[in-house]
Amino acid sequence: MKTLDGTLGLHNFIAQQFSMPEGMCGRVTGAVMGLINHLPNRRAIEILDIAEQDDVLEIGFGPGFALREMSKRVRSGTITGVDLSPVMVRQAQARNRAAIQHGKLKLIQGTFERLPLESVSVNKVLAVNVIYFCLPIGTALAEARRVLRPGGTMSIYATDCSSRRRLQFIGPETRQTFDRKGLEDFLRQSAFATDQIDIQTVWLPLGFRGLVARLCKR
Repeated sequence: MKTLDGTLGLHNFIAQQFSMPEGMCGRVTGAVMGLINHLPNRRAIEILDIAEQDDVLEIGFGPGFALREMSKRVRSGTITGVDLSPVMVRQAQARNRAAIQHGKLKLIQGTFERLPLESVSVNKVLAVNVIYFCLPIGTALAEARRVLRPGGTMSIYATDCSSRRRLQFIGPETRQTFDRKGLEDFLRQSAFATDQIDIQTVWLPLGFRGLVARLCKR
């Protein structure tokens, strides 16, 4: 474990764990992520309007709660999850064992910058609280668009920057923070620049505010 140097060091450590959960702290981070992301997952999944035949990708699936919810909706389609953290892969495997055994769900430990999927192979993409770790001109969003079929939809959830300051999760590992305009500007610089982009503000308990972007590939 890295040495913590006062409050700033603690905040940086927390941010690093949310970027790449590992070790014992990573297992605890997974539990915290499950609580924090419960409502964001639900709102972001609603935006996708998943049908039973859809092929769905989740990038940064964390402990696997959204995968479990989407598995209830997909019947003849498939669900693929990609996450960098081996700790999160193990947690998601344990939480979604039946869907994996039935061949509905496949989990992959890997990076967002090089998705191990064929081009135009999915028609829905989910990304909850992972956009902070991407850059608009980087390859992560370009990769998400590459694997998305024309007419397909990507749903991105980000906690509004005013609420993230209260959560104290901002650090070197979380490169980006967003308000509504900032998120739109970010996406307009990305590989989705020429696609349809709609952003909604959503209110969560205790006055927290989130942003859900719906990106439709032309």
